[in-house]
Amino acid sequence: MAVRLSAVETVVSPSFRTFWLHARADGYLADLQAAGRLADAGDVGFSGSAVAVRTVADPGSVRAAVEIWSRRPLLIGDETPYDYAVEGEIDLSTGQWCIDESQDSAVQAGTPLPGGAGTYGVRVTAYHEPDERYRLQIWPSGRHR
Repeated sequence: MAVRLSAVETVVSPSFRTFWLHARADGYLADLQAAGRLADAGDVGFSGSAVAVRTVADPGSVRAAVEIWSRRPLLIGDETPYDYAVEGEIDLSTGQWCIDESQDSAVQAGTPLPGGAGTYGVRVTAYHEPDERYRLQIWPSGRHR
């Protein structure tokens, strides 16, 4: 059974209708660009150490909840129906995740993962009504260092 280990809620100010969750590892800028191009084509893009999320708000801000799980959680209906849910994998080789577009400096600086460095599954769930918000669920999916 999957157990939620931690959760962080933050407000994000998207850059060109996009925000990224990533590891600040070697080559991460190329990963941000590649994930951003994929998100431009289909709402969410995964590349290397980054996941890009395309938003509706521009300009403006959106809420994002980042949850760390012990393993892949079930996708179940919430209090409100979601608009989409997309899954992929990213390499969080630094053992931390960050969102540069967050208004919270601790989230910008990097938040440690309980499982340390490794490959993680990520599910992005979007809710566009009544207010635009996103849930990013992260769990260990592969080799850990």
